[in-house]
Amino acid sequence: MNDYLRSLKGRKQKWFGLKLPVKAALAQPYLHPMLRTVAPHINGIKVGRLPAPIGLTEVRGRAGGAGFYLVDPFRCEIAKEFYWGKGRRTEAEDAFALDLMVELSRDADVFLDIGAYTGVFTMAVLAANPAAVAHSFEIIPAVVAGLEKNVVRNHLGDRVSVHPTGVGKPGTTMQVPTGDGGSALPSFYGTGMDFGSGAEVRFTSLDELLPDLPVGNPQVTVKIDVEGAENDVLDDGRELLGTLQPDILCEVLDDRAQPEQLMRILDRFDYHYYLVGPDHLIAHDEIVPDPHFRDWLFTTKNPEDMRVAGYPVR
Repeated sequence: MNDYLRSLKGRKQKWFGLKLPVKAALAQPYLHPMLRTVAPHINGIKVGRLPAPIGLTEVRGRAGGAGFYLVDPFRCEIAKEFYWGKGRRTEAEDAFALDLMVELSRDADVFLDIGAYTGVFTMAVLAANPAAVAHSFEIIPAVVAGLEKNVVRNHLGDRVSVHPTGVGKPGTTMQVPTGDGGSALPSFYGTGMDFGSGAEVRFTSLDELLPDLPVGNPQVTVKIDVEGAENDVLDDGRELLGTLQPDILCEVLDDRAQPEQLMRILDRFDYHYYLVGPDHLIAHDEIVPDPHFRDWLFTTKNPEDMRVAGYPVR
């Protein structure tokens, strides 16, 4: 088995060992003020990828009119964006996707955050909807710890169930790294990667979650960010899809997605497809992965229904 962390791609991700010391230097008090002043004026630099100050313990974010906290912006990639974006995600399409999920979840009873990372969607949705509860799934132990810190900081311990498990084919397992992630908590590990050692993580399915949901016909919304494994998530969730027909915000990567299989799963439940742009939704008859925009909304609402509800659809 090849260990991703020792592969050329994995080593490049860490700049062959230079990433942490460079990042730490730029985060120091004597260099960071200059970085913050100069970086926004340099063409081609995405400031959201630059380090936050090393001593900053938390940032306050906002989405859909609600505020929340994210801890440890030096190591959390999403919290770092909120630092540079002054409370908002730095890329327009990411900020819009977060606002969209918050709006879709205004009346939700349950929010399912699959591939939660440190929980920005969980924190934002529950901040805006005080009646909702969340089930948040994350497979990397160091990231799970960051997610749990955010749950505590936002006083959501009685409303969030943190699951250190994957969602996909029930009964399967994979090994995941147990280290601290190096210069940042990893946000890109997925089931398509092999690791030579680590903790064994088990997988459950969407359908296995049904007994844990409120009785009756609860309103459920779902966010999926699983680095190309969304087909497995939805394929073993057909009962939940057919019964509850949740609105789903799903990352669809153009280099990993299998849209034909994904549509075969969703078409039987009469889902419509919308690409999430920088400030609007683009209705599509088919899922066509886009090289620039990653997120898609899958919903049973047609474009006219979405417009009437106040969503910007083109």
